[in-house]
Amino acid sequence: MALAKKTRNLARIYLIDELKHHYDEIMGKYDRPGKYRTRAYTSEHRFFQELEKDRPPVGAPKILIYVANRHLTAEDPLKDLLRFLDKLNTLAKGFEVIVVTSQKIGENERHLRDAGVLSLIPDNENALLRIDNFIKASISRHTIRMKKKAAKRALRVLGLYILLVILLLIIARNIYPRYF
Repeated sequence: MALAKKTRNLARIYLIDELKHHYDEIMGKYDRPGKYRTRAYTSEHRFFQELEKDRPPVGAPKILIYVANRHLTAEDPLKDLLRFLDKLNTLAKGFEVIVVTSQKIGENERHLRDAGVLSLIPDNENALLRIDNFIKASISRHTIRMKKKAAKRALRVLGLYILLVILLLIIARNIYPRYF
């Protein structure tokens, strides 16, 4: 029987861009099956359908890039975005959301951050660089978090081992006092 090869949790990068404004650049840069799992959607509806069918693993970093330029014609773009984030949080926890928009956010930034948006990026010539920096920072944070968790676990095991050795020495001293 062959041993199953353990695969590491690859970063999941999701892009929702109705106008495919950043599609080519992001998919060209992050479409590496050995490093990332990327998926692009042209609507929120398709994204949620796919998310319901295929949930991302719990231990993997999940990054959602949401290009909100279509909301320029919406009556209340903030309300639409908050509704989307609420649905995302009820369906799947743990997403790090980047919102790329050409609108002025201003005082509404606090509402979006409270709803779970980690980064608001203006849609200009520096947007792709900022998206790239955020993705790398997010993956680094996740890696550091996993290493901290492993270090804490190792420290607990070491502490239990030392406690067990001390306990055995105390028991041995009481049973065989002439050897001590």
